[in-house]
Amino acid sequence: MKRFFIYIIGIGLLLTACDMESSDNGHLDGFWQMTSKTDQYAKCGAVDMRDSGITWAFQGKLLELRDVKKVHQDILGNFEHQGGTLSVSHFYLVDRDKGDILIDDAISYLVPYGVGQSQEKFKVVELTSSEMILESERFLLKFRKY
Repeated sequence: MKRFFIYIIGIGLLLTACDMESSDNGHLDGFWQMTSKTDQYAKCGAVDMRDSGITWAFQGKLLELRDVKKVHQDILGNFEHQGGTLSVSHFYLVDRDKGDILIDDAISYLVPYGVGQSQEKFKVVELTSSEMILESERFLLKFRKY
């Protein structure tokens, strides 16, 4: 009988210690490497971005824009994916020492990542488990998942 109570208490502790967190982001979740960026305002064609180090990462409702080569400042933001639209907004410059800084109109930080406004909507042209293509008013972005 004593062993039975120990098992019940152990199972109870195990179940209360586990928190099931899930996301309905489907193929969007994970790390994406930018492979191509076309600035439709500049009309200079597609730029090969495979060696740039620019990545986007999605988890829950957070978007991380990161430059693994540390040329550009890392940025955190929010996103919402509904149907064929990806909306990104509320961007912060990542500063671990001083605290994150809200980006209101300083889009110069966002442009290297293919974001032209502090609140941007992208048409999801393609989204599979390995490839993503996004199109905004200004940019056409291609990514591969890794």
